Amino acid sequence: MKAMVLAAGFGERMRPLTEHLPKPLLPIANRPVMSYILEHLARHEFTDVIANLHYRPEQIVDYFGDGSRFGVNLAYTHEEHLWGIAGGVRRCKDFFDGETFLVIGADDLTDMDLTALLADHRRVGAMASIGLVEVEETSQYGIVVTDGEGRIQRFVEKPKGEPPSRTANTQIYLFESGVFDFIPPNQVYDFGFDAFPHMVAQAVPFYGFSLPGYWRDIGGLADYLAAHVDALEGRVAVRLEGEQMRPGVWVGPGCQIDPTARLTAPVVLAEDCAIGPEVALGGGTALGRRVHVPSGSSLWNTVVWEGASMPPEATLMKAVVTPQGVFTG
Repeated sequence: MKAMVLAAGFGERMRPLTEHLPKPLLPIANRPVMSYILEHLARHEFTDVIANLHYRPEQIVDYFGDGSRFGVNLAYTHEEHLWGIAGGVRRCKDFFDGETFLVIGADDLTDMDLTALLADHRRVGAMASIGLVEVEETSQYGIVVTDGEGRIQRFVEKPKGEPPSRTANTQIYLFESGVFDFIPPNQVYDFGFDAFPHMVAQAVPFYGFSLPGYWRDIGGLADYLAAHVDALEGRVAVRLEGEQMRPGVWVGPGCQIDPTARLTAPVVLAEDCAIGPEVALGGGTALGRRVHVPSGSSLWNTVVWEGASMPPEATLMKAVVTPQGVFTG
């Protein structure tokens, strides 16, 4: 089956981390977040995939190539300017060739059951279906109201004030080709503000389903750090790299760890890391390739990217260390 991965955005909410790296390449447990999405698509047999690109496209293409390492056949479409999510999907109409297709964000972390979504979509004869999740903070999401069968009665994008519900759009979509009747060609167009309210008004078979599994929008630094904890503690089904030396502690090949260092699960070290004497690591800490942690340092729920330099005897909590500096929320 066919799918589209939304990978064109600037990742503005993740700045300054995205000033030098496009959001689909942000490492979660030392692997780009989009790699987990591609593998998840492959597990559910969505293997013909197209990704739309705009910001730093060459970095994304260089890393993912044809997608074969992740179990998919990956193509790309380059947007010279951003067309909006719906507008970007509309530009890929020929790729979908009249088939049912899935759309998913490149910067989410999820193991939600896409096969269950497809089964529900077909069972009710939907033209469009979206995955739903309950949230506390509603202002950054599309919020829906459904009837007892899951048919969407109301869709409000990023509501201000009291929301009509706390049921949020996950940006996991299944569409039939009829959705293109609601997306004009060659226009900047959005699903949440434009196409979805129009579909509700026209009473088309538009459904939302709560899906089993994990989903997190990597919207800001706090979500980014929390995603590491969730991945390392097994709350989301993802493939982690390295050898699990003991429960919750993954170590890549070539690492040198001083015997006085303390690694408290969950922790992941990429290959060729060097951990000095009296170092303490824990709480969802992830170290990229060839990171050296000087003696006496303490890192808790801290992510250190490949190429970053650690200050001596650093004490960091809930921080991200990149080659450009240290950032905290």
